[in-house]
Amino acid sequence: MLTYSRLRPGHFLAQRWFAQSGMETHAASYRRYLTKRGYSQNTMERYYRGLAHFAHWISGQRIGLREVDDTLIGRFLFGHLLHCHCAPKCERTRTNIHAAVTLFLEMRGIARVGPISPVSTAIAREIADFDRHLSEVRGLSDSTRYARRRDITEFLVDRFGTGTISIANLTPDDVEHFVLSRTRGLAPRTIKGVGNSLHSYFLFKSSCGIPTATLIAALPPVASRRLAGLPDILAPDEIRNLLSAFDRNSAIGKRDYAITRCLLDLGLRRTEVAQLCLDDIDWRVGTLTLHAKGNRVDVVPLPRTTGEAIAAYLKRGRPQTTRREVFVRHRPPLNAEASVDIVRNAVRCAAERCGLQQRVRGTHIFRHTVACRMVQGGAPFKEIADLLRHRSLDTTTIYAKVNVPALRQVALPWPGSRS
Repeated sequence: MLTYSRLRPGHFLAQRWFAQSGMETHAASYRRYLTKRGYSQNTMERYYRGLAHFAHWISGQRIGLREVDDTLIGRFLFGHLLHCHCAPKCERTRTNIHAAVTLFLEMRGIARVGPISPVSTAIAREIADFDRHLSEVRGLSDSTRYARRRDITEFLVDRFGTGTISIANLTPDDVEHFVLSRTRGLAPRTIKGVGNSLHSYFLFKSSCGIPTATLIAALPPVASRRLAGLPDILAPDEIRNLLSAFDRNSAIGKRDYAITRCLLDLGLRRTEVAQLCLDDIDWRVGTLTLHAKGNRVDVVPLPRTTGEAIAAYLKRGRPQTTRREVFVRHRPPLNAEASVDIVRNAVRCAAERCGLQQRVRGTHIFRHTVACRMVQGGAPFKEIADLLRHRSLDTTTIYAKVNVPALRQVALPWPGSRS
């Protein structure tokens, strides 16, 4: 319950707006929802007033709660707020209102596609349809879908602006011009990612009956020398320094240490760590069930060190929560799963504490480390591919270059040297 002695003047205006819009009951539930999620008094007050402002606006537009979506929120944030004269003391901070409405939609169980952006209604709907295709048909991960939504949004805004989307009127020059301007100065891998997003989108439109073969052919080829370099891995002393950088006496330290053990011992992807649930661990048999890329379900062995780290977190670090995910948030919003950003930041912060910030910038270096350690231990490539859940052995062949003893056996003598 909010304490009236600490309320800002705009709170009573918010109460009146909630009453006028018929959302008094929702407002009371919203306050309880924020309290349970662990938000501070000041943050709750700002979000309460921000939601009231949004409720006042949709009421004046004669829009019901069932009609609230990303497009409508974008109209409010990037349209109404620029010229708002609703009241002198109403909440107008865009980030506060965005967060307030997002939490309200979560409370109501209304799903959203992604971040709010000031795009036209036509583009917002097109991106929503494309994202649904990527999720339901292609089975892509959240991070991949996010990157493709971002690239295609930029492409559609660049080509059509606020006008009507007409893929049939695009020319190969339009595609080539966008790719060259959008990727100028970027690394080949990033350029290839933009091309993959466009290729995926054009295939989606082709499935809708729109011919896109010429547009796909117009995508510039990108030189991808996948086997040119050596995989970046952590040395044994670097691993020891990283693991010693966690405060395993604190709850967050126990969580982040267990997350890192999952990455380091099993080579899990960060999405797999974030989505790991209590029901996925079979303590008696010693296995983990992973929900991997492409809607795959794999069962992998649970190493002793990993299991001990997870058990220590569950017994003495994990807060009380109704979530079934193993790793959860320890700061507001509470009772929420640990996102992929929390997984990544767990190792990044530890790397900064031990001076490895230039070496550990993400989580993929742990997959490389696991694979190279197995190669040098004599494990067959099929076993490595199975552990890392590669779809093709070709993906695993990059690690052949770190097997120095095997390479010595097949290396030819240097010309002119003694055989």
